[in-house]
Amino acid sequence: MRYSFPELIISTLSSQLRDGERVFTGVASPVQMMATFLAKATHAPNLLYFTILGTVDPQPFRLPYSTGSPHLFDRCANAITFPEIFDLANRGRMDVAFLGGVQIDKFGSLNMSVIGNDFSRPKVRLPGGAGGPLMIRSFKRVISWRSRHSQRCLVEQLPFTTSPGWISDLKGQRHGGPDVLVTDLCVFKFSRTTKHFHLESIHPEIDLDTVKSQTGFLFRTPRRQAITREPSENELEILRRYIDPNNIRDDLLGSPKVIQ
Repeated sequence: MRYSFPELIISTLSSQLRDGERVFTGVASPVQMMATFLAKATHAPNLLYFTILGTVDPQPFRLPYSTGSPHLFDRCANAITFPEIFDLANRGRMDVAFLGGVQIDKFGSLNMSVIGNDFSRPKVRLPGGAGGPLMIRSFKRVISWRSRHSQRCLVEQLPFTTSPGWISDLKGQRHGGPDVLVTDLCVFKFSRTTKHFHLESIHPEIDLDTVKSQTGFLFRTPRRQAITREPSENELEILRRYIDPNNIRDDLLGSPKVIQ
């Protein structure tokens, strides 16, 4: 079937989630929210979804633009406080966190603090990590998403590390850490052996040279180049008819290009 780039990204993020997992999305994460709803409606019906508002398994009457919308209280199974989510994570009872970074390095570390070498006088002051530094070590898996793949975003060395990836074992005090990085060009998978990202797959109509030229760190590639799985007919029907009938996905990702 014909599908759009936003539909490919949502399907790809959804495919990373597993049945029975406890999944958390934070602020400004509507794409990840749609991916989670899609996973629950397809291959992961027993997934337990926690929102930034503390609602558990919401069923909004209409998809909100914001992950902080009161519509996420619609038909939710339960509601807990944000500190309770951290408490569950610290006890090893949270599986997946979607965490973003303005900059990401090959170790899976995230920068959400400053751009520039002088912390006191940065070129750009960013919003900070909020709960990210704790989540990246207390959740069993961290999935990151970057809407723009470039050498400025995927860097060899961060000017400031807000949320530490596998640059150290933090004295062994980890339940998990970085697992997957999805961008608008490809999917990176994190290796717990090498402590680096390696290339998992390239999106349709993207070539390896483009990925290499737009990435600021070196990465391993598979012997046989893999192409990211396309959305299934069932996924597309559920996404278009039930999850996002108003096509918010194109407004968010800004690339309604159709892929054959």
